[in-house]
Amino acid sequence: EGSWYRFSDNNRGSLRGGWPNSENAFDGFINWSKISGRKKIRLDGDFIRIGSYADDNEKMSVISLPLMAGGPISITDMPTGDDLKFFQNDEMLALQKDGFVGQPLERNLWNTDGEVWYGQMKDGSWVIGLFNRDQASATRSIDLTKVGITGTWSARDLWKHADEGTVSDKIEAVIPAHGCKIIKLTK
Repeated sequence: EGSWYRFSDNNRGSLRGGWPNSENAFDGFINWSKISGRKKIRLDGDFIRIGSYADDNEKMSVISLPLMAGGPISITDMPTGDDLKFFQNDEMLALQKDGFVGQPLERNLWNTDGEVWYGQMKDGSWVIGLFNRDQASATRSIDLTKVGITGTWSARDLWKHADEGTVSDKIEAVIPAHGCKIIKLTK
């Protein structure tokens, strides 16, 4: 089916004993992150039907979360025209090439800490993913010291391909409905 409903909203926040344990990919990534990591299990989600998503925000999110979780991008439909750019973002695909595997701030299906992901690349840089599953714009943030990131870092938005100055203690952004912001921190 594709669509935001299948990716995020179908029985959101519910886990069950059978298979699949969740009925949307976002909850599945949060729940199964407990066994994933570098040199461990790498999660993969549902196939992506990019044409079934309503706007660019949803398309960036459905590409970003599997990459943040360390999984592949599995394409089901034929991306054409403007949609092709979502599958060809070299800065995002570098996560997969690196073997990057991120984790949610908390493995919690019921609050926004499950919508904040982070992890470290082999070169020591960090990647932060701020997601918004809600129907309206919302602020997402991460206290960098809470996850062991200290010092001053250069920030780069991987979807905008733009440097955003330096950060040292907190990252905060207003994320559009169903959108995301993926930031790479380097020394």
